[in-house]
Amino acid sequence: MQALTLKQLNEELSELLDKLNIIPAEDESTDELVLYLQDLIRKRQILLDGIFANATAADATELSDQIELTHSFEAKALVLKEHRQSLLHAGRKSKRQLNLYKSIDSNR
Repeated sequence: MQALTLKQLNEELSELLDKLNIIPAEDESTDELVLYLQDLIRKRQILLDGIFANATAADATELSDQIELTHSFEAKALVLKEHRQSLLHAGRKSKRQLNLYKSIDSNR
C-alpha cells in the first residue's frame, strides 16, 4: 500500500469529518469512522513531524498553511463532538423521563 501524501491525507481527513457530520449518530458505521479518523490524525501528525523536523524559513508558509488547516480540522471536530454530546444528553433525559413514567404507572 502506497503511503499517503500530506495533501491526500488532508483531503481524506476533511472528507471524513464532513461525512461524520452528516451521518446519523446511531449509524453503526460511526464508531469505525471515528477510529479511522483517529488513525488519519495520527498519520498526519507523524507526517508533519517528519516534514517539519528540520524546517527552515523557506518552509514557513507551508507550515503556516498546515497550522491553519489543523485549526480548521479542530473546529469541525469540536462541532461534531458537541452535537454528539447533546444527542447523548437528550437521550439520557428521555430515558429518565421514560423511567419516571414507568415508575408512576407501576405504582397505580
